[in-house]
Amino acid sequence: MAMTNSTGCSSVWGSTYPYNPYPFPWVNHLFQDAPSIAIGVFEGHMRKMGDNFMAVRKAELLLNDEFDEAEHQEAFVGFDWQQFTDEEFDLCPPVIAMGGDGAMLDIGFQNVSRLLASGKPIRVVVLDTQVYSNTGGQACTSGFTGQIADMSAYGKAHHGKEETRKEMALIALAHRGAYVLQTSQASPAHMIEGLIKGLHYKGPAVFNLYTPCPVEHGLADELSPHAARLALESRAFPFMIYDPRGGDSWAECVDLNGNPEVEADWPSYELRYKDADDAEQVLELPLTIADWAATENRFKKHFKIIKREAWNDSQIFFSEFVQLTPDDRVGKTPFIQLLGSDGHLDRMACSIEMVALAEDRLLFWDQLRELAGIKVAPAVRDQIAFELEDDFEKKAEAIRAEYEGKIAELKATYPQIIARRLAEGLIRSSSGGADTVGEILSRAASTPGLTPVTLTPAAEALVSAPAGAPAAVAAPAAPATDAPAPAEAAPDPGDDDDDDLVMEPYIDTARCTTCNECTNLNKKMFAYNENKQAYIKDATAGTFAEIVQAAERCTAKIIHPGTPLNPRERDLEKWIERAKPFN
Repeated sequence: MAMTNSTGCSSVWGSTYPYNPYPFPWVNHLFQDAPSIAIGVFEGHMRKMGDNFMAVRKAELLLNDEFDEAEHQEAFVGFDWQQFTDEEFDLCPPVIAMGGDGAMLDIGFQNVSRLLASGKPIRVVVLDTQVYSNTGGQACTSGFTGQIADMSAYGKAHHGKEETRKEMALIALAHRGAYVLQTSQASPAHMIEGLIKGLHYKGPAVFNLYTPCPVEHGLADELSPHAARLALESRAFPFMIYDPRGGDSWAECVDLNGNPEVEADWPSYELRYKDADDAEQVLELPLTIADWAATENRFKKHFKIIKREAWNDSQIFFSEFVQLTPDDRVGKTPFIQLLGSDGHLDRMACSIEMVALAEDRLLFWDQLRELAGIKVAPAVRDQIAFELEDDFEKKAEAIRAEYEGKIAELKATYPQIIARRLAEGLIRSSSGGADTVGEILSRAASTPGLTPVTLTPAAEALVSAPAGAPAAVAAPAAPATDAPAPAEAAPDPGDDDDDDLVMEPYIDTARCTTCNECTNLNKKMFAYNENKQAYIKDATAGTFAEIVQAAERCTAKIIHPGTPLNPRERDLEKWIERAKPFN
């Protein structure tokens, strides 16, 4: 591969002498220019690859005695990377432009946008640290609301950064033709899988990677994976893939797999603590954005321990406080639960800036779910409900009118049917079947005191038929109120369909190596037993896709997805096919 790099941690910190992590052609230029240089490197590199492929193609034509200079030479003159076959394209080393969020989202964003609009298959890697890490930790437009940094300090008038975060994934997605991956080391399997798909995409790609900065975030060096996991689970940095090859709609192209508990605002976790009698208890709590922010020094001033003797009813769980209206929040304090050093519960008060951050993150999470077709906006949902109700009323009225029409028809024809049946009986009993129905009815009409029967056109067709002859128009038989319902046909044992059989998912628990891949994917669906070995806790707590992904990522290959429990799940055929090697 080849890389054009924006000066920053990827070069200054990442390649401290005598170490160099880049064993391939690499170039460094002005801070903002990496994407533009990548375009030039790509064009030169593809010209070289094109010359090689053209020589191979010409050689194959000559060997097969098929080369026609008049026909083929002109095509070879205009031959470029867009004419490469998939096999040829995969042989081309990728060209990558790498930089931090400052280089790619701020000063160099116009270069990134031009690259994405060009349609050229160049990969942009964004190291998203939410701060200008390499130049002293200044605030960046990708930083979070309330984040404390140089130029967004915490003071009397301003409490950290006041703007909302700029979302690289949404900006890249707006270019529509670019492959977009937002991921992190929180799930190496998700990151590697997404990178491989992006490398095979024959167009521009953006890899936005959450990159905890130990120095500026106030983390120990070894805590980056843990910090990335918390950022994922708290909705600070949701995973997302946008693949233009998915279809024509947003929902077909946007994939949120890899996020825990996609249907929920916040995922939940269990907190084990000691009660007043020192007995162990378990409390299930949502993992909110405040729980994540409280672990990083860049948000430290937004939190304060509440002494246990100061606890009162005006203190509200953070997740519940966020749902309150502004008027209902007056006089109340949001707090999160944490475990004290003695194993008992403590409370930590949160600032209103953390509430604003939660509102921003929930809004972004809802917008992603709406794009992915997982959630319907309330206004749209209400409109759909109204239209469905209106449609239901119209259909009900049509059914009601049809029913009343059939009842009226039955009332009109019922006496005629009775008359015909009586006439047929009289014919058989009195005249041996020689008279017609019309003759019998004519004699009946002359009977004193008998009201004549008015015949419908259908009944008129019957009067000329000899007794016992088939009716010209079949009339429905009169319903018998006491007649038993017709028995249903007994099922044929030979009609059993194997497709109706359901095999529930399971794990060979005894062989589990505790790799955490499945529990990281969905801890409500997968859990550990007392021996720290995985089992399926609740197969309905997630999707079939998640079970298949867990099977693919399991290092011991012991997860068996079975058959889908939800026949309407998205992309089900694809996941059934991927599940086959594990069933």
